[in-house]
Amino acid sequence: MSNYFNRELSWMEFNNRVLNEAKTESVPLLERLLFLGITSSNFDEFFMVRVATTIRAMRDNLKPTVAQISYFDVLNTINEKAHEMCQEQYRILNKDILPKLNKEGLQFVTEFDEAELQYLNTVYEREIFSVLTPLRIDTNKTIHNFVNLQMYLAVTLDKISTEEIEKEFAVIPMPASLSRLWELPSSQGADRKFVFLEDLVRLFSDRLFPGYKIVESSCFRLTKDADLAVDEDDDTNLLTAMEELIVQRGQSFPVRLEIDKKSEDIRERLKSFFQINSAGVYMVDGPVNLKGLMEICFISGYDHLHYDSRKPKFPRDLKRGENIFEELSKRDILMHHPYESFDPVLDLINQAVDDPNVLSIKMTLYRTSGSKSPVADALLRAARNGKQVTALVELKARFDEQQNIRWATQLEKVGATVIYGLSQLKVHCKFLMVTRRESTGVRRYVHLGTGNYNEKTATLYTDMGFMTSRDELTYEAALFFNSITGYSDLPQMDYIFMAPSTMKPKFLQLVNRETKIAENGGSGAIRAQFNSLSDPEMIEALYRASQAGVKIDLNIRGICMLKPGLEGLSDNITVVSVIGRYLEHSRIYWFSNGGKEEMYLASADWMSRNLNRRVELMFPVFEAKHKERVKHILDTMLSDNRKAHILQPDGTYVKRNRGKNSAQDLFYKEALEASKEDISEGLKVRRKLD
Repeated sequence: MSNYFNRELSWMEFNNRVLNEAKTESVPLLERLLFLGITSSNFDEFFMVRVATTIRAMRDNLKPTVAQISYFDVLNTINEKAHEMCQEQYRILNKDILPKLNKEGLQFVTEFDEAELQYLNTVYEREIFSVLTPLRIDTNKTIHNFVNLQMYLAVTLDKISTEEIEKEFAVIPMPASLSRLWELPSSQGADRKFVFLEDLVRLFSDRLFPGYKIVESSCFRLTKDADLAVDEDDDTNLLTAMEELIVQRGQSFPVRLEIDKKSEDIRERLKSFFQINSAGVYMVDGPVNLKGLMEICFISGYDHLHYDSRKPKFPRDLKRGENIFEELSKRDILMHHPYESFDPVLDLINQAVDDPNVLSIKMTLYRTSGSKSPVADALLRAARNGKQVTALVELKARFDEQQNIRWATQLEKVGATVIYGLSQLKVHCKFLMVTRRESTGVRRYVHLGTGNYNEKTATLYTDMGFMTSRDELTYEAALFFNSITGYSDLPQMDYIFMAPSTMKPKFLQLVNRETKIAENGGSGAIRAQFNSLSDPEMIEALYRASQAGVKIDLNIRGICMLKPGLEGLSDNITVVSVIGRYLEHSRIYWFSNGGKEEMYLASADWMSRNLNRRVELMFPVFEAKHKERVKHILDTMLSDNRKAHILQPDGTYVKRNRGKNSAQDLFYKEALEASKEDISEGLKVRRKLD
């Protein structure tokens, strides 16, 4: 028997924990609906990447991974569990959430009275009809290039003037430019009625095929392989190569067909048409693609069906209204998002843009907030203002390639220096450095973090951010950036550790040190929080530490290939997964070191891809008060007894639901109290001045 869980099956357990939030009664109703949509969104990427990879590995007859399960068996288990979860999604939707939404006055309807039909007819003629493009399908000829994850309405047709036995077949793409949900005029007080786009098109679909009558119709969606790699050894310009890769995704092989249950004939036609076996066909009892339901979660007037409103608070390490450079010249700043605001990071960038003493801004961009990113906009303004702007834009950030290409192109046009990532490596670290001329000389200001430069996800993901001007760290930060943009041997650094070179050896050294302390009769301990654990070397090091008596507590949100609690192997290892209101995204690593605690923040998980195939950064927590705070965060997460799940030796998770101690709730209360204290202190100062 293997000492490792399979990576893909461990991920399935993670998504099942997300789905569990959708059926948890204590979660507000519209938040439960959001969790249904998140589960579906997670599955989309999983099928596009991990399932597609598994299919190719099976076709190529590759050897099993360290979990020692054949790719054939992995794929069968994935399909079995995915079908079960799909059925559970629609059971929760149809039997629980939709009836409760109806009672709240929110309805999804498919039957209409005369007035409603007249209204929908007007909407269809004015706003929808001209955007639709029906496509004739001949199953014996060339396959159309069906767009990945696009919704389609498939129809079978009979010609009205003949008695032909063979039915014609066509599809109607649902334009992405149109809203998925359309609201009917309210006719019964507070009730609000909504129609899905595909149901509205279905209602008038005969108008797209004059001379034919609609026999049957079904809505479907295709998921394709998106795990394509650009040839980085080719001399082709990387920008051009990434643009070609985006096109290739649309032409890749299908891995999943989702279709409603309305027509068995259409289902069989499409199954044969796309050459998908039965295991890859997901028949759903309701609307295809539950992400579409998420639109309803953001309409106004239903605050009581959401979590209580929480606005990120001002970070406790900062004073309100102060110049960010003056603040950083006095102290390091540690931030815990989303409980504390991401605004100071934006302030650092914006003040740097407008400050005449700022000489340069250097930054890595992995994922931004999209077409209106304030971070990218600030860099554009800085370049226009004559600042030296250098941006390392990671073009290989999966599914954000097109957006990053656009930002990179715009930055180049205004004179910024743009580095298009590195060959063979993704640059995943979060780095920002501002260089400023001051009376004492040139000074560097640096931000490092565990999350992206994305002000939107900074309100949804938990992350740690750190800003400093201390010379020992900013000097090494400058060395790091120069080493990835130019030619140089990796410099010797004492504080910052970088993947794929020094980070993994440092982690192994830290774990092995705890092992030796325990072997010599001391008390070794490791606590960590990160997203996924799949690197075999790290897992083996943890097993050895456990066998030596090191107490290991891990908070791992997603994938965990390590098996905890196995006698003689991992007795001393506990693995917790917290799934709640916010997506846990922080990477924190703590080592007892015989009483001389060391702790680090990082952009990397303990996954082979992070440690071996990405550029990542790890940096120490310096100040005693910050160490105390980070340790408190770890301890609180590990002791959560409301949203925590405990990993069992058999790979299942058991929810630790014996109390009301939600770590995420506690962190917000603490941020609120700190913010109140800050305001109170400010009032005292103003009174003294008055």
